[in-house]
Parts: sequence; C-alpha cells; structure tokens
Amino acid sequence: MHYAELVAKSKGPNLDTPAMRQYRRFKDQHPGCVLFFRMGDFYEMFLEDAVLAHETLGVTLTQRTEGVPMAGVPFHSVEPYLKRMIEAGHRVAVCEQVEDAAQAKGVVKRDVTRVLTPGTLTDETLLDAGADNPLAAVAFLGPGDAPDGPAALAWCEVSAGEFRAAAFDHLSDLAAELARIGPTELLVAETATGEAPPRALELAGSLGVSITPRPAGVFTQTAAHQALCRQFSVAHLGGFGFDDHDPALGPAGAVLDYLRQTQRTPTGQPTPNLRSILPFNREDHLVIDPATLASLEVVRTLRTGEQGQALVGALQGARTPMGKRLLRRWLAYPSRDLSVIRSRHDAVQAMVDDDLFARDLREALSPVQDVPRIVSRLGVGRATPRDLVALAHSASAIAPLLEALAERPSVAPYYARLEDVAAPLLALAEHLHHACVEEPPAHLRNGGLIRDGHDAELDRLRHLGRDADAWLAQYQADLSQQHNIPNVKVGFNKVFGYYIELSAAQRSKAPPEWKRKQTLKNAERYITPELKAFEDKALTAESQALAREQELFAQLCERAAKHAGPLSDYADATAELDVLRGFADLARKRGYCRPEMVEHPALRLTGARHPVLDQTLADRFVPNDVALRGRLRSPDSQNNKNLNTAESTPSLALITGPNMAGKSTYIRTAALCVLLAHAGCFVPADEAVVGLTDRIFTRVGSADELHTGRSTFMVEMTETAAICHHATPHSLVVLDEIGRGTSTLDGLSLAWAVAEHLAERGPRALFATHYHELTRLDQTRPTVANLHVTAREWDGRVVFLHKVEPGGADRSYGIQVAKLAGLPDSVVARATDLLGELSVQQRGAPAPGSSPGTGAGNGPPESTEGPDATPREPVPHMPLFAQAPEHPVVDTLRTTVIETLSPLGAFDLLRKLKQELADGADAAD
Repeated sequence: MHYAELVAKSKGPNLDTPAMRQYRRFKDQHPGCVLFFRMGDFYEMFLEDAVLAHETLGVTLTQRTEGVPMAGVPFHSVEPYLKRMIEAGHRVAVCEQVEDAAQAKGVVKRDVTRVLTPGTLTDETLLDAGADNPLAAVAFLGPGDAPDGPAALAWCEVSAGEFRAAAFDHLSDLAAELARIGPTELLVAETATGEAPPRALELAGSLGVSITPRPAGVFTQTAAHQALCRQFSVAHLGGFGFDDHDPALGPAGAVLDYLRQTQRTPTGQPTPNLRSILPFNREDHLVIDPATLASLEVVRTLRTGEQGQALVGALQGARTPMGKRLLRRWLAYPSRDLSVIRSRHDAVQAMVDDDLFARDLREALSPVQDVPRIVSRLGVGRATPRDLVALAHSASAIAPLLEALAERPSVAPYYARLEDVAAPLLALAEHLHHACVEEPPAHLRNGGLIRDGHDAELDRLRHLGRDADAWLAQYQADLSQQHNIPNVKVGFNKVFGYYIELSAAQRSKAPPEWKRKQTLKNAERYITPELKAFEDKALTAESQALAREQELFAQLCERAAKHAGPLSDYADATAELDVLRGFADLARKRGYCRPEMVEHPALRLTGARHPVLDQTLADRFVPNDVALRGRLRSPDSQNNKNLNTAESTPSLALITGPNMAGKSTYIRTAALCVLLAHAGCFVPADEAVVGLTDRIFTRVGSADELHTGRSTFMVEMTETAAICHHATPHSLVVLDEIGRGTSTLDGLSLAWAVAEHLAERGPRALFATHYHELTRLDQTRPTVANLHVTAREWDGRVVFLHKVEPGGADRSYGIQVAKLAGLPDSVVARATDLLGELSVQQRGAPAPGSSPGTGAGNGPPESTEGPDATPREPVPHMPLFAQAPEHPVVDTLRTTVIETLSPLGAFDLLRKLKQELADGADAAD
C-alpha cells in the first residue's frame, strides 16, 4: 500500500506533526525512494517504507503513534543496511539533520544529502572493488513494441567517469551489448501511466537488472544535446564523434539527467568526474553475444554463477582494484585491432622474458589503490580521510613505476603516459603526505587526520587541549593539598562536563565555595568558578580544533579534485600495466605461449589446454591440437589464395565420440584460446596461430526461456539461426549437439543441413555431435574433416583417453556412460538388449556427385578457389540413407493372393521361398 493511502486510512492528527510533515515533503520530492530519515542516533522509516525495511532488512517493526508503522537502523552502522537495500533493487534517499539539535528552534532542519541507486553508487562500502557498476539507458527507436527494431544505448561507470553511447539497427544487438556491459540499473522512458514499457521490462528481466522509468522528455535529442553541451562546456558534440541528430544522444541525455538528480556535489555541478562521452563501435571488438558469454563461462559459471571458477577468476592476477575490473572488460570486449593486440603481447613478452622487470613492476604497483573510485568520491563530496591517504600512497607510486618502465621499448607508450602526469601527481602526493597522518581515522567526526605542524591555528587549538591534561592534574593536586582531601578526583564526561568528585565519606570536607553539581549513590560532584572557566576554554578549543580540521580536510579534497584528469589518466595506465603483468605471471607459471596473430582466418593450436581446467586438473589435463582455416569466397589478397589452396586444413571439423570423453572441452578450449589471444593474453598451448576474428558463436548446453514462451529446443534453434545468418569466414563457430531437442530424424536432418550450410559459408567451425551419419559429409565436402575423441572399452567399461584424433567415432558408448552414472543394472541390461534389436546395418550407396578418394582431410581442388578461379558448381546434397534394393522373395510375397492357396499349396510356396533365401545367401558368400 502506498504511504498516501496509509495516510488516508490513518487518523489525521497522528501524521500532522512537524516531523511527519517534513518527512512527507522529502518523500514527495524523491518518489520511488526509500527514505532514511535521521532522527537522533537512528535513521527512521515510516509507513510503507517501514514495512519494506522490515521485509528486506529484517529490522523490527514498531509504532509510537497508532496506525503509523516505523522501523529504524543505527546511524553509525547504516552502510550495511544501505548495501542490502540496494542489492535488493531499491533506491534510497538519505535525509540528514543539517543543524545541531541542541540549537534548533522547533523541528530540526533536515535535507536529503544522498540518493543511492543500484547504478550510481560511489561509496567504497557499497561497491565490489573487483566489478564495474554501470548505469545504462535505452531508447527504443522503432514504432510500438516492435520486437527487433532499432534502438539506442548509453552507459556510464559513475565510479570511474566512463561514458559511452551507440545506436543499433536491431534490438537484439543492443541486448547483446547490455549482456556484455552488465549494468546494475537500466533507465527507460516511462509510458503515459508512468510505468516501463513491456519490451523494456522483458529486456530488464532477461538481464536480471533493476529498471527505472524516467520522464520521456529527458530522452529527447534536443534536451540531451543541450545537457551534454552544458556538461562538457562545448557548443556542439562533433569533437566527441557525434552529430547533432545522433539517436544515441537521447539515452545519453537521460543518463546525465539522472546523475543530476542523484549526485550531490559541493559545487553544485553534477558528475564532475565524467571526462567525456565517446561513441561505441562494435567493429572495434571481437563480438561475443550473450549465449557465447554464458556458455564459455567468461564471467561466471553456468552451474553456480560464481566468478572465481570462471575464466575471469582463473586469469585474475591483477593487484589493483581497477586492474581487476579492467580484466573483466578486456575479456568481454577483446580487441580486433592488430596493433593493439600485438602491443599488449609485446608488453607481456617483455615481462615473461625478464623476471626482474616483472618483479619491479609488481612491487611498484603494490601501493596503488582504487584511484578512479576515490576520484569519483572526491567529485561528489563523499571522500573519507582514508581516501586522501590512499591517494597519497597511490600517486607516490608513479616514481618507482617510471623507474621500472624506463628504457624498455615494449612499454614505452605507458612510460610516456605516466611521465606526462608525474610532476603534478608527485606534488600532490607530497602535500597530502605532509598534511595527513599515516594511520587516518575512518571518518572525521572526532578529527585525527591532520598532522601536527601542518597548520599553525590547529596546532594552537590542540595545544590548549593537551595543556588541559596537565592543568587538570595540577589543579587536582592543589585542591588535595589546600583542603586536605587526599582522594579528591577531577574528571570529565560528555553529559555533565568537568567536575570535582568526593566520596560520600568525604563530602563534609567540601568547602562552601564549591557548588554541588551532581549527587551519586556513593559520591558527590562539584564545580568551582575556576573549573567552570577552564571547561569553557577547553571545550571551545576542542570544538574549534575539530572545525578547523574539517576545514583543512575540505581544502585537501578540493585540491585533490583539481587533479582529477591526471589521476584518471594515471589510473588507466596502471590498470593496463597491472592486467598485462598478471598475464605475464600466468604465462610464466602455466607455460602459455605467445600467439602469432595473422589477418587471414586461420586457427592452429598445438597442445592446447582449457585455461580453467588446466589449473584445476593440473597434470591430468590432456592437451590437444586444433587446425582450421576459414574459406574466403572473395579473396582480397594473394595471401588468401595461398591460404585456400596451399593447405588442406578444413574449415569445419566434425567431432564425434562418447559423452564425457571431452568433446565439449575440446571445442571450448579452441574458442577460449581465440578469445584470450584477442584480449592480449598468451594462450595455454605449445604453439598458436590465431587469425583475426570478428565474432565467436557458440551453441552449447541446454536452457529454456519459458517466461518468454520459448522451449529448450526453440532457444537452441534461435541461437543456431543467428549463427547461420551472421557467421562470416572470419568468425569462429562452436556447436555442440545441434538437433537433440526434437525427434531423432528431425534432429539429424537439421544438424546435417546446418553442417552443410556452414561448410558452404566458410567460417572456422567445430561441430561436436552424436549423429555419426554426419561423418559422411567429408566424402562430398572437401572443407569438412572428421575428428573423434578416443575411448576404449575394457572389461565391460569404457575408458576415456580424452585425445582427439582424425576420423569419425564408431559408437557413442552411451549405455556404458549411463552405467558409470549409476543407472540400475536392470535398466542398463535392458538398454543393451534394445540396442541390439534397434541397430540397423545400412549399406550406403555413394552420394550423387561424389568420387572415389574424397574423404576427410582433402582440401578443395585448386581450380575452385582463389581470385582468378571460376565459381564452383554447387555440390549435390548427400542423401541421408541409401535405398536398399528389394529382395525377390519380398516381391513374390507382395504379389501372392493367399486366399487362393490350399494348405498344401501354401506349404509348397513357403518351402520354395525358403530355398530362394538359402540360394541367395550362398551366392553372397
């Protein structure tokens, strides 16, 4: 129930108080937010927010006024509650007391100082240091609810200041990019009813992301253009790569508007750490769609959803938080720029070859902390004392970094980038080190950040405080001596201030000039004019010292914020170096090789290993070789002619063999090695040649999308359709068990047709299947080769050798694998009997158009490929099953009219037919 309804149902006077009127005003100003309303030592929530807090946080639901539910959390430990509320997908507005309650006249003044949403977090305690936290906005450009019309997308990483935008011809492409980006909050234009449109809800549901409807007006290009120009202080956006009518500007403007609403800065300027907005071009990166991202387990595993056992976890060797986040981005967005890839490989090679260089770099990076997120907190006034000290240590590390990189050509670009910002950052680091203590407090409520000697006024006020201890000790001694009271005590507490305390037995010794201040059970407390004067002086000095320290802290934050640009450039360079150093450590430790990157679509791996299983299985993992070449129908260089004619390497390999033998691991290994090579990492192999790849397609595993009306088989066919439509000779296609979600004949027919289509289209493809009939494709398709995963049967059991060798498998050993899985013996025995009954020996006739000698491993004839070749005639499709000739006995039976036969005639006919069968068998022998 909405809080307005609760108000209507409650008694009017119960909610018509100054505090509740204030609460309701802030609640109206921040619709859709849970309001954390500061009241003394607690943040209180009322009405529907209280019920939500009770359900989400488990806090006790109470009420002071009848009909007004309330719940509260302590202000000093609010961060864990905020984190849980955000993780549950809610937005929170934090309303603070902005004046001292002791000095307030009437209700305490309050204001909303923070608005926290899943995509706009900057606080260290609310963020995962190793994961990005993007905010995205989507604009649908097609009419109505078109399922796959054009769309635009903008996203930013608030805690790092990155901002991108792009337009897509198809909503499916946008959805694929969102899967790679992994936003935590999605902004969409609301409908006339103030809700998100259905296709936006479907998109957010498929991504598992929080959705926030926003006014449609903020998505207009005019409003967006003005907001962006104002944000970056430019007259037009041409310098950023956008024209004034770019459809991507709409969602970019919506992102900026949302940040203005949620980010409060000391200067009133929104998102000061957004450096620029850049256009996104899919062609710059190897495209990985959501199915591939999931099936290759790049970010998280399919079974548990964990990152530690996924590819990103296996490769994680970065020491800095921004390096950990950058690794995930490089794996989700591998580069397609050969110069960028080779530059990364050069840097990794230098660190592999020189262990001393890698060690120096590792030590230089050790003090570097989360600079981008510290800069973002500086921009919105949320920096802590520890942030400043962390920034000082991080900026100081630039000197040893430069020393480690000096005179090394492979990392010269990084040296130049760091040298450009070294002077201002070292000056900033020196100033912060001089101003701040080495062990700073977590907050500045009680001071303790600024060093002695940094500020004369603060030193004076602190001196007064330190003198207080000496003065109190002397005053206590003087009182004891003057009044002959040996056990007199001078003390202090926050409630009653300074006091003189006598025990109950000594109270009669109190001089008449002592004024009674407090009576305890066993003691009496007094105050004197001297002590009162000292109290006023000491407490004033303490509060003044705290105020002065807070002023100095604000000055330090402002000074550091002015270095946001150099600090961000420094963070970018160190993050890249950190990831590359992690790649080098992995290559050295696991024996990875540097891949040879080439422009033509080749793939040759010798002794390749799965990068995750290679670590978990160690020496038990069996390496394998991979050799594929994409077929270029319209070669653009002489090298392509040589590519297609000089070697017999296939473009499509059919892999057969038992379940659990390693077919899926083999095809995933190839795909992951290609991905790693494009990301700039060495690959787990003895040797590797990797051709520049535009996309990696996978169809692996089974999953349904019943919430969208799609069964497992429908999902499989949808993904397969995308592959058939979009795969190019520069693509890598990985298929596992196409057609298993329907009847055997339907599935076999579909798998056969898909294999033929890919063989004609020419991408590098690995096709794992249990349809052994497909192995005959190599008889008519020179670009198709058969491979099988070896297994042996011994003593009724199957032994997996996990080695991939040429040729097709003779059987799948499914019953033996079922036995290993624990299927009851009776079921296994019955299955064995049924298999014998169902097995059919087929004698296939040669396929039309085939010729003797064609088989696995034979490449296309030289005359059919190359720039000067004439187009090859289409190869006739091979029949699935040859038609067996009919036996004469069958013909006789078909033509016999049994009703005309006598019993003796029937017996004679049967004997004759039996003799014919016997004669036919002898002739066959």
